[in-house]
Amino acid sequence: MLSCRIVLLWLISFPFILSGCSDIQSHLGRHLLPDTPEAVVEALPPDYDPARPRAPYKGPHAALIQLDLDAFDFPLQPGDIGPVDTSLGPLQYPFSCHTEESGLGQPVADNQEGIGTPVYAEENGIKNRQKLLGHSKDCLLPTRLDYFYKIKAQDDFRILPEGDYPADMDWLERDGRRIPFVLRVERGTINRFVYVLAMLADPDAPVTGTDSPYWNKKLIYHFKGGVGIGKRQGKMSLGRVGSRLTAQLAQGYALAGSSGNVTSNHYNMWLAANTAEMVKAQFVARYGRPDYTVGIGGSGGAVQQYLIAQNKPGLLNALIPQYSYPDMITQSIWALDCELFEYYFDVTARDNKRWRRQENRGLVMGVSASSEVEHEFKKYYRWARIAGFGLKLPGLPKGATECSKSWRGLAPLTNNPRYSHRVHYYAPVVAAKERFSHWHDLAHVYGVNESGYANRTHDNTGVQYGLEALKRADISVAEFFHLNANIGSWKAPADMAQEKLWVLTGDDSLAGVSIWSDHNMRKTPGSPVPLWVFERNRADMVKVAPRSRGNPDAIAAAYRSGHVFLGNIDIPVIDLRHYLDPELDMHHSYASQSVWLRIKAARGHTGNMLIWQSSKPFNPSDLAFEVLDEWLKTGARPARAVDACWTDRGALIAEGEEVWNGPWRGDADTGACLQHYPAYRSPRNMAGAPLSGELFQCELIPVELAVSRGVYGERDMRPHMLMLKVVFPDGVCDFERGDAARPDNREMGLTGVL
Repeated sequence: MLSCRIVLLWLISFPFILSGCSDIQSHLGRHLLPDTPEAVVEALPPDYDPARPRAPYKGPHAALIQLDLDAFDFPLQPGDIGPVDTSLGPLQYPFSCHTEESGLGQPVADNQEGIGTPVYAEENGIKNRQKLLGHSKDCLLPTRLDYFYKIKAQDDFRILPEGDYPADMDWLERDGRRIPFVLRVERGTINRFVYVLAMLADPDAPVTGTDSPYWNKKLIYHFKGGVGIGKRQGKMSLGRVGSRLTAQLAQGYALAGSSGNVTSNHYNMWLAANTAEMVKAQFVARYGRPDYTVGIGGSGGAVQQYLIAQNKPGLLNALIPQYSYPDMITQSIWALDCELFEYYFDVTARDNKRWRRQENRGLVMGVSASSEVEHEFKKYYRWARIAGFGLKLPGLPKGATECSKSWRGLAPLTNNPRYSHRVHYYAPVVAAKERFSHWHDLAHVYGVNESGYANRTHDNTGVQYGLEALKRADISVAEFFHLNANIGSWKAPADMAQEKLWVLTGDDSLAGVSIWSDHNMRKTPGSPVPLWVFERNRADMVKVAPRSRGNPDAIAAAYRSGHVFLGNIDIPVIDLRHYLDPELDMHHSYASQSVWLRIKAARGHTGNMLIWQSSKPFNPSDLAFEVLDEWLKTGARPARAVDACWTDRGALIAEGEEVWNGPWRGDADTGACLQHYPAYRSPRNMAGAPLSGELFQCELIPVELAVSRGVYGERDMRPHMLMLKVVFPDGVCDFERGDAARPDNREMGLTGVL
């Protein structure tokens, strides 16, 4: 047998020689894991019980519940420890600390009972692990002030040393004189998360009180993205919030941010809103009230802006959402369909050769697809096939869809309570007791059922996947039925097992890998019947994979708690993005259209929203700040505040009210920008659901009624009536009747334009 050293040398070119070297298998994919922490959460509070049943939230909408800022003592002074809000109920545990990764040292020891992360004495800046001071369950830090300088020709900052200015420091022209590009930076913890405040300052004449001569009286609140399921503080530094905003910092804008406003740490939008409100309250108490506050941030950072503008009116005065989605929870409606589709195409229907071409999958799923672009998991899957001698795992076709390229791995992360790729932040005894999922992270919202697991909102009962493809004759009637009979759904949380993603789940063997999490799916009983059964219309031979039904009270709670963007915002918005659809990037352009449609539905117009798009590398964010500054100063929409699109080099393609016209908003013609940057759709849109996307649970109608209404277009489904009843035993979705589980505005306490 070849030595493992030779295997390592040949690995890239000849992955087939992997079998027989288990140490090589255990090494593969290690880069997918985060860095191993120096300290882990060692114990939980004694009264902590994640399985305790609780009802879903049934109170008024989050926008109607104000945070009592008078309960907190702002401003914090250097050495003070920031407050923690308990208005949302008991604090979440376990809670892993990231103060050291943020460059702020160990957290303060807050207990001697061993709860949380150990804190040690330090001697000359080095931990003495023989001297345990206690543990930190809440990861708190005293407030500190530092000066940072911008490095010349770099969008980065470094701590300002004492003595002479560094040779690599950047300088600015201000009021006819040259000043050092130095920021006064305040850091600490507020609401258990690490916060940062920064603004231009003269290090030789330190800012005291509200005296800040270089501040232009404008504040930027920076929000960051990612996908997280809570239970961690997360990292935060000046670089993480300021590296892309150096132009605005140079102009005198102040900057604020918090690890509580980074969605790779959590997607509890009520918690995020309260945290941002507390951080801004500290800023106001320290420096005075800004003339206005602009939000900026991409992906999950855009989600936060839309929801905080809705749930905390007045906290933000304008938004620059980049790579936006309207919210996260309504993305899960279809994103949790992704692996169901991919498993169907890769495994269940692999005998149908047309599904080996990714572009054909896109016709059914709506998402972008390419036979040329690959997903990262492909190479690990190939190695897994070799390690298992290729006996169990089917081969995968070339290429990928947006689902496999961008969303793969997020279904386990958000949906499986037994899986977390960050489990090594917690001692085994802690991890064994915990539930890791988005649903349980927001157990106080969705509720916990008698099985001890949080309720879910995902629902696909009656969804006719591929309906639009059927109507366009992109798939046959038999293929439509075969897909819908076998796509299935996800098992209940209590029935889910650990993922099979080797290193991500602590497994050194590649042989049992599952990239789809298919062992957690509700599949067709026995084995799927072949396509010819459907081609011959043999309904008597068909078996159907069970669909799932979301908990209606949990869905209602998602609306009530402010996790669904309803469109009710009236502040200026410049929604901008690079056009990434052909790259199979998850930040697809139709998400901006969904936002536009929700604002239109809520307010009757979209006069406060602009859609800007370009190709890389041109980024119009600086122009967005200029336009919003004029808009906010004058109180009127400027003439140049119009929809627009640009090339990769910044050449204007088109601008004006009609550039995004298209069938998506009822227009007969397609505008110049939409022609240049065509948008794709989601699997639910291809099943007939509205592009606005906020529909969790459809109203069901009998298949006879669907046929008589012409749901299937020119397809005559009368000869297939029995098959329709077998494949859709509960009926099919009538999307025109809206969300069956959505509470009406009066129930949520909302009135007016909503």
